[in-house]
Amino acid sequence: MKKYFTYLGFFLLIVAHNSFASSLDITVQGVGLSIGNSKRVNGLRLNFVDRDVKSVNGINLTLWKPDDNLDFVMNGLAIGLVGPEARDIKGLALGGVGVVSEKMSGISLGLIGVTSTEINGIAIGGIGIACDNLKGISIGGLGAANGDLEGIAIGGFGLANGRVNGIAIGGFGAANSDVYGITIGGFGLANQNLNGIALAGFGIANSKVNGIAIAGFGVANQDVNGITIGGLGVANENLNGIAIGGIGVGAQNITGFSIGGARIVAKTLTGVSLGGFCHIKQSLTGASFGVLNYTKHLNGVQIGLLNYCANNPKFLKLLPIINVHID
Repeated sequence: MKKYFTYLGFFLLIVAHNSFASSLDITVQGVGLSIGNSKRVNGLRLNFVDRDVKSVNGINLTLWKPDDNLDFVMNGLAIGLVGPEARDIKGLALGGVGVVSEKMSGISLGLIGVTSTEINGIAIGGIGIACDNLKGISIGGLGAANGDLEGIAIGGFGLANGRVNGIAIGGFGAANSDVYGITIGGFGLANQNLNGIALAGFGIANSKVNGIAIAGFGVANQDVNGITIGGLGVANENLNGIAIGGIGVGAQNITGFSIGGARIVAKTLTGVSLGGFCHIKQSLTGASFGVLNYTKHLNGVQIGLLNYCANNPKFLKLLPIINVHID
């Protein structure tokens, strides 16, 4: 056992010495074993601290935090007890702390995280992922931050993405700029533009929706072309499609179909509304079904216990069961 530790200590001294000086190369026609800070290697390379490395084709094992490697191109397997760092990694990268690269093609795994400008493949970070452009899959134990995503991103707690073409899932929530696909948040979601499907346990806030937004508690949107469903309620600026709220639906302008358990409030409605109190403040073109129905200007029909339309003659403004006015 003593001999083993003696040989191991001797080996580490050689590696440490050569990482700061030259390298010990045992090769045949340029292929073999290199110990130390060699610049170019085809085969197995062992080093203490990588510095100014140019290329490795094979396996690179680094024992400590790399120094600057601005031109380093790694093809194969890169392992770092702290973490590999290179300009371009093609293959498999494993880091005890993390993996840092400008461009990654393949699989990168960092116990804390992975940082890259561009990833084509799979990135897994124990805590998180930071990437400008991702084409593939990113999984962050805590979260992931991506500029543009084409593929799948999963964050144990949350996600922050620019443009998403694919699927984004955050255990707690996700914040996206533009979504073309599916985004899911355990608690909530915030999207700039949604073109696809958004699902959240509690709530969703979107600027523009072309698709479907469903939340357990509520959904707040500016412009909707599609379907919005909130367990308690839905608030939209402009709705073209379907809105369903367990308690109510509120909007400025509704074109389509809306259902509110207790109340529907809108400035204008063209289509059909169904709720306890259908309160269309300015004009209703279509039909409203409720216990109480109210509008200033009706071009259609109201059906409920009491129905009021201000543009009917004096004694026909408020009627039980049904009220009709056709322009």
